[in-house]
Amino acid sequence: MGLIMAAINATGGVLADQWKEYFYCEALSDDVLMVKGQKVINNRGQNTNGSDNIITSGSGIAVADGQTMIIVEDGAIIEVCNKPGRYTFEVGTPSLFAEGKLGEKIKQTFQQIGQRISYGGSPGKDQRVYYFNTKQISNNLFGTSEMVPFRVVDSKVGLDVDVNIKCSGMYTFQIVDPLLFYTNICGNASQEYRKDQIAPRMKAEFIDALSPAFSTLSDMEIRPNQIPGKKIELKKAVNEVLADTWGKNMGIEVIEVAIKNLSLPPEDQEMIKQAQQEGQKLFMEGRRAGMYSDPSMAAGGLVAAQGDAMRAAGSNAGGAMAGFMGVNMAQQAGGMNAQQLFGMAAQQQAQQAAAQPAANTANGWTCACGTVNTGKFCQNCGKPQPAPTAANGWTCSCGTVNQGKFCQNCGSPKPAGARVYKCDKCGWTPADPSNPPKFCPECGDIFDDNDLT
Repeated sequence: MGLIMAAINATGGVLADQWKEYFYCEALSDDVLMVKGQKVINNRGQNTNGSDNIITSGSGIAVADGQTMIIVEDGAIIEVCNKPGRYTFEVGTPSLFAEGKLGEKIKQTFQQIGQRISYGGSPGKDQRVYYFNTKQISNNLFGTSEMVPFRVVDSKVGLDVDVNIKCSGMYTFQIVDPLLFYTNICGNASQEYRKDQIAPRMKAEFIDALSPAFSTLSDMEIRPNQIPGKKIELKKAVNEVLADTWGKNMGIEVIEVAIKNLSLPPEDQEMIKQAQQEGQKLFMEGRRAGMYSDPSMAAGGLVAAQGDAMRAAGSNAGGAMAGFMGVNMAQQAGGMNAQQLFGMAAQQQAQQAAAQPAANTANGWTCACGTVNTGKFCQNCGKPQPAPTAANGWTCSCGTVNQGKFCQNCGSPKPAGARVYKCDKCGWTPADPSNPPKFCPECGDIFDDNDLT
């Protein structure tokens, strides 16, 4: 039934003596992509005068690593094998020995083109064995004779400019589907099909694919000087562009792309440099403006600026007095001083503390700094959570000291006579909750019945 795996430990005689006819292929160089299998006839065999294009039933066929073998009968592929080993050709239904990623592609293509029944050397048939070089073929040089457009994008600084680049290097390819390569490229070659027969076409198509591949890298915000280090991204982008012309038509895939030289015209380099500097400047100004929208940060910046101004005033050529007069005029013209900014920051913090969800205050505790916490230490100032006492809470009949409206131990409600105060604005609790001050020392809110807990 087609190819049958032969016993590896066969004994007696050399390999060529195992069968009446024996097909084998020596190691293929990178310059040879396909070669016709040569028939070796044993002197003891009975088919010494047979045709070269007839395979006798019972003949031996060997497949080595890095090779894929096919048997073609009257121009149609009837057998495929990429699994290294020794096989016997028998009359019957075609078989398929294929493994790995390459094997999956072969199986899919083999099913699509259909199978032919082999006749085992019947008269009038043309049967040939071909071996394909499925190793990685490297050292395929390329270079762009003209400039290739490249768009430089950096969304962080708002950079978006078009430049031109030139590059050269080498790429590595592999025949991943020998059936497609045979059907659409080499066909029934008389002896071999060499790389130089298709190299000019592949080089031209590869260079044409660089422009859309570079566009893909540009969308990823990869800059020109980063391209040589982005081998995986570049290989993937090139294969996507060549998917139809190489992948689906020729059965070839790009394995690696190595950029050796990449250059930009001096004017484009200067344009990128200036655009980056300007974009970085605008970016930092935007961050600085956002930072100073915080009153405390603005106050700190103002204090630092005033300190610099005072040091400069002391060394003023017109005298220190003239310098300090200028500083005072600048402060009055500014309309805002550091003390006012710090006051605004404190007020803002108090408002944020007052806006804390009620659930947080119910399930947590409020520090003297106004921060609502759920752990044992304040997340703002680090002070430990105060232990409930009779002085700042109420004692249940079960003996548990509480601050809420219900006992956390037995669930009994707080007695009606127990008046416990807690600021409803910032959450501050007086040392003696039953005897609070007139105003809250944290936010200034007056204590009244709204602060009863």
